[in-house]
Amino acid sequence: MAVKTMYRKIAVACLVWCAVAVPAMAADSTAILVASRGDVSATTKGEVRALKQGDSIYQEDQVTTGDKSFAVLQFVDGAKVTIRPKSVLVIKEYVFNGGDEDAATLSLVEGGLRVITGAMAKAEPESYKVETPVALMGVRGTEFSVMLCEDGQVCEEDGAVQN
Repeated sequence: MAVKTMYRKIAVACLVWCAVAVPAMAADSTAILVASRGDVSATTKGEVRALKQGDSIYQEDQVTTGDKSFAVLQFVDGAKVTIRPKSVLVIKEYVFNGGDEDAATLSLVEGGLRVITGAMAKAEPESYKVETPVALMGVRGTEFSVMLCEDGQVCEEDGAVQN
């Protein structure tokens, strides 16, 4: 009987720790990987970590998808970003507290992405920006896609250069 009681106390302690400590560890994250396929990784200060569903994404992370891979990130304000195959996205800044300091800057280095904006872009559209090697885009809608051609220009879905 004493062994069962001890195991129950350990189990309760573990549940309490998970309920309190795990959300606290992710408190400084800006997004969570909600879906993915294939090779998806994040690089921070030279350290690469493979990502799987439920993993946290942080400010300054460089998220990379491999060939035939994709990642869907859910940000703290409810925005969803789908990173296409063979893409690199840097989360330069993502701060959302529902106040004047809210700001997001995503940098698409290569590949493509699709964005469904969240509360930040809806309340203060000028605080949400997407950079590419050739353009800085302010967001004025709730949904958009960006693709980069091999030469770094912004493309249409079929690879044609947009004017």
